[in-house]
Amino acid sequence: MKPNPRSTAIFAVAKANGLHLDVIYADKDNKDAHEALLKINPLGQVPTFVGSDGYVLTECIPIALYKVTSQSDTTTLLGSSRRDYFDILKWMSFANSDFLPSIGGCILPLIGRSPVIRKNPDDCLRALHLNCKLTDNHLKANRYLIGERLTIADFFVVSMLAGAFMVFHKVLHTDYTSMTRWFYEVYNMPMYKDVAGDLPQLDLPFPTLPAEEDTSTQEKLVETPHATAAAA
Repeated sequence: MKPNPRSTAIFAVAKANGLHLDVIYADKDNKDAHEALLKINPLGQVPTFVGSDGYVLTECIPIALYKVTSQSDTTTLLGSSRRDYFDILKWMSFANSDFLPSIGGCILPLIGRSPVIRKNPDDCLRALHLNCKLTDNHLKANRYLIGERLTIADFFVVSMLAGAFMVFHKVLHTDYTSMTRWFYEVYNMPMYKDVAGDLPQLDLPFPTLPAEEDTSTQEKLVETPHATAAAA
């Protein structure tokens, strides 16, 4: 399976539920496959799901949730209450819209590619530290993202973080110990690892912020996501 942070959790849930998926990799280099993708999803985004009945679903979060809910009425992966469900949505949305772009914005320049969303590597690094700090603080008091209960949010967010732990593992292991503990516990569960495979450990330099920047600013900004949510 080709690695894709937005798809790995979907494959893991599908396999655990005994659901066979016919996977088509719609790379732009594969002209026929890419043209077929554009017919069902004009934005050309992956993953895109097409059911046996022709039902088309786009965007990774609803696809992941659909694969959980459509296969089992008794699944525990959606939590035990409506509040759990909304917390699951919160973490999945946070990983997809905040974590993944910041990780990509730090890694892509190291391999000679330009970030697609956040263009400034320093902004990406600041965001990555903020996101890691927020997640690490939460996991100091919780075994999983939704308290003591493993949910689809754990697999989904681990999938988004795999690239960071592949490239920046030395820093993450040292600075964000609670997040690291949780990441490897979830990653090494057979349900997930059977699909994701072993995680390579690369040795690329971790980017740094300008020496003159006041790092205390990062500490003050850690509470910003909570303040914003409360204000909204």
